[in-house]
Amino acid sequence: MSKLNRKNIDIMTAFFQELEKISKIDKNVFFITADHGAWALAKFKKNLKKQYMNIGISEQHMISFAAGMALNKKKVFLFTITPFITQRCLEQIKVDLCFPNLPVTIIGNGSSLTYAYHGTSHQAIEDIPIMRSLPNLKILNPCDNLSASFSVKEAYKSKQPVYIKLDKGFFPDIYSKKSQIKKGINSIDCNFIQNDKLIIFTTGNVIEQAKVIKKNLIEKGISSEIIDVYRIKPINKKEIIKILEKSKCVVSIEEQLLDGGIGSILCEIIADNKINIPIKRFGINDKYSQSYGDRNWLRKIYKIDTDYVFKNILSWYSKFNEKI
Repeated sequence: MSKLNRKNIDIMTAFFQELEKISKIDKNVFFITADHGAWALAKFKKNLKKQYMNIGISEQHMISFAAGMALNKKKVFLFTITPFITQRCLEQIKVDLCFPNLPVTIIGNGSSLTYAYHGTSHQAIEDIPIMRSLPNLKILNPCDNLSASFSVKEAYKSKQPVYIKLDKGFFPDIYSKKSQIKKGINSIDCNFIQNDKLIIFTTGNVIEQAKVIKKNLIEKGISSEIIDVYRIKPINKKEIIKILEKSKCVVSIEEQLLDGGIGSILCEIIADNKINIPIKRFGINDKYSQSYGDRNWLRKIYKIDTDYVFKNILSWYSKFNEKI
């Protein structure tokens, strides 16, 4: 743990505390928002006025503006609601950041279904498939305060553009050491993968769902292990192949579209490396909800809630066992 206090703070505060610490040391670090604030930002804004800019509701301009600053040796962090900073200015990200490979960090605030009550316009269920299609772009998805803090450092040191999928709220500690995060994927149980295990790949705060599912599976006599995919791109294929080759079967759970998400990445790795292993994917299946409610309620609408996923894993695993 660093000297920054990460106890009893939310994931965004942990993120901005680390960014403030770095910005105080390096005056070439700039933070720009497109008229989007957060109470976690108040201290940064107060203490680093000359390194903070609100550029107004002009996300496309913000990307191009940051590209110009990056060409002048500035380290720029951009921040607004996820769909606005990814989809609204996709062309600018492609042409102004990814094509010239400029080290600008894009922070998407409100991961996946965070803004459940705000409807489809504010929900970020397509960002991973869209953003991972862009060459040169690194994608990080922190799940707790330590990984959020680490993502700031990783982005700051990066020589290429970075997209950080940043959630909101208070989440239990998953990681205790930075060394666990560095390789991009990690067993949250910190165990070695053993043969004949069901492996659950997930990312972000869906880990909390996966922990409940794991507990329920144990009660049914099924041994499983949870793997957090912190760095979605470039994904650690070598480590994933090692895990797959030692596993009995694989499940992916994500709070985003199935097409192009981490389940799709796993299927690509399995196919490309001719690994003979069954896989079951859980995610949002090519639709938008016309209803509004809180995050847990919306997960039920999309059939990615804990109870639904657990029952379907159990059914699939039982049928799979009968065939072998």
